[in-house]
Amino acid sequence: MCGVELIKKFEGCYLDAYKDPLSGGLPITIGWGTTRKRDGSPWYMGERISQQQADELLIHQLETSYLPDLMKIPCWGELNPHQQGALLSFGYNLGSKFYGLSNFESMTRVLKNKDWANIRETFIKYRNPGSNVEQGLRRRREAEADLFLKPYV
Repeated sequence: MCGVELIKKFEGCYLDAYKDPLSGGLPITIGWGTTRKRDGSPWYMGERISQQQADELLIHQLETSYLPDLMKIPCWGELNPHQQGALLSFGYNLGSKFYGLSNFESMTRVLKNKDWANIRETFIKYRNPGSNVEQGLRRRREAEADLFLKPYV
C-alpha cells in the first residue's frame, strides 16, 4: 500500500500508550498513531504493544477507517497508487473525511478539477502557518506532493 512508509516516517512509532500531544489527554494513542484497538475499544495509559502489533494495527486502521472515506473522493479510481498513497498520508494526518469540508476547499477544488499543476502548492497550504509544527508539516506536505507527482510505472 503506497503511502504507508510516508506515514511511518512522519508519525513515528511508540510502543507504549501516550496521551494525545494536542489535547494532552484523550485519545490515548499507541504505535503509529493508532487511537483504537482492533475491536474499536480505546487504549489506556500503561498499555504496551510489540512492533509487529504496531505495524499490523496501522494497516488495519488504514484499511478500515481511512481508505473507505478516501475511496469516496470522486476521482479516486482514476488516481495511480502514488497519488492515492499521498492522499492516504494527508488524510491520516488531517482526517480521512477532508474532501468537501469547509477547511479543505483548496484540496477539494484541485482534486475535483484534477488540477495537478497546482497540487504541490495545495498540499503545502496545509501546514499550520505560524505554529510550532509548521516546519514539520511543511516537510510532510512536500513529501506528499513529491509522492503524488512521482510517475507510477
